[in-house]
Amino acid sequence: MRQRFIPLYLFLYILFLGSCAEDTDTIGTSLTDVEKIYSETAVTYPVTSKSVKSVNVFSRGRNGYLGQAKDLETDCYLTCNYMTQMRTIGEHQFPDVNSVYINPAKYDSAIERWKQVEADSCWLELYILSSVGDSLTPMKVSVHEMSEPYEEGVTYYADFDPEANGMIRTGKGTVNSYMTYTTSNHVFSDAERAKSNFVNYISIGLNDSIYDKNDPTVKYKNYGTYLMRKFYDPATKDNFFNQYKFTHNICPGFYIKHAGGIGNIATIYTARLVVAYANVVNEQPMYSGFGGTEEVIQKSSLTQSDTELQNLIDKDTWTYIKSPAGIWTELELPVEDIMNGHENDTLNTARIFVPRLNNEFVSEYAFNVPQTLLMIPTDSISDFFEKQQVADFRNTYLASYGSKTNGYTFNNISILISNLYNKKMAGEASANWNKVTLIPVEATYSTVSTTASQVLTKVTHDMSMSSTRLAKDDLKVSVIYSHKSR
Repeated sequence: MRQRFIPLYLFLYILFLGSCAEDTDTIGTSLTDVEKIYSETAVTYPVTSKSVKSVNVFSRGRNGYLGQAKDLETDCYLTCNYMTQMRTIGEHQFPDVNSVYINPAKYDSAIERWKQVEADSCWLELYILSSVGDSLTPMKVSVHEMSEPYEEGVTYYADFDPEANGMIRTGKGTVNSYMTYTTSNHVFSDAERAKSNFVNYISIGLNDSIYDKNDPTVKYKNYGTYLMRKFYDPATKDNFFNQYKFTHNICPGFYIKHAGGIGNIATIYTARLVVAYANVVNEQPMYSGFGGTEEVIQKSSLTQSDTELQNLIDKDTWTYIKSPAGIWTELELPVEDIMNGHENDTLNTARIFVPRLNNEFVSEYAFNVPQTLLMIPTDSISDFFEKQQVADFRNTYLASYGSKTNGYTFNNISILISNLYNKKMAGEASANWNKVTLIPVEATYSTVSTTASQVLTKVTHDMSMSSTRLAKDDLKVSVIYSHKSR
């Protein structure tokens, strides 16, 4: 039966070949016609740059920083202090009051039990992610209780000083502890350090007696005793079940201030407040903890010498990028040169490569190279960070440090250049209309489960210790136009 259809198959196949042969005759002609209509031109234009002092650095990073170090490349000193709030976890914070041991020799049955509860000790743990500088350098910190908390929704810049702004509790019986530490923390044995889950931290005791901030006649053995009695007191217990009430009425947070030592800055990724007491059954130690997580505010305050920074800014041979607060690089884009005479052309690409200059000397204690730079119109900086925007690659762009090229490549900023030019032509340009600033940032990406792709979700100021010089000689933007052949 199938043999009867063979001629039909052959006929259709021959017909198909004929139609294909007819179409292919015009392919070369059609491509040639497109090439005749459109062509491309590549041009480079010089870009000028200068160093500018960073302003309004919004310290919204995930980590805090503590210590003081000298940038060996620039001879600038950077001092970092750290503030952390604590997170309450309500009814799971402390056990039933009857299960807490009280020394029988001190117990008075005529007084309510909760008024006699005491913590054996209390301390603050600062967990170290990494550090810059010599990890064996002895450093000293002081810990102070906040008199009022940092508030959600309020902008606190990196140079904000809570002590100068009256936010630190002072006077008799306040938390005022000191601690000397090294970030290598050799309190731990080599065996403990060899563990895969080893976590390094600084432990600061809060065991001096304190007075109630609302009633100076009430004295507590230590800060842990204060927390326990506030938890068991029927008049204040509900504060532990609401984070806002806990922060405003019980524990506004702690300010950890650099108090001595030069040569190390630690990256603190979280903090924990620990209260130790005993079990009434067997007098075995028990512990309760309050954690400093991203759910509460943790911020650094930073100071650098304005004189030292200005000396660097005044250098005319190169520009600087210094974080977490210090110096940025500003570029003046030749927007009018790029667009004039090309109004009828299409601006296909505009690429800028910003070379990095190697350090003049090598040291294991040198600050890191900034890993990601944000290019942003100078007039848009404040809004971008305060409104928690992300790079859209139309007006704001990210570039990662390339170790092979030793620099930062912004591959195509053509849309930005067109937008800046259109504003200028519409009479909407400011004095900085053609200027962009390069700012070190930390970019956070999230994985989309359906496609396993990475999506940019957050861009914040890079609060880590980094510094580098950028070349300003022979800095160019490479442009490719497409236009109808003349």
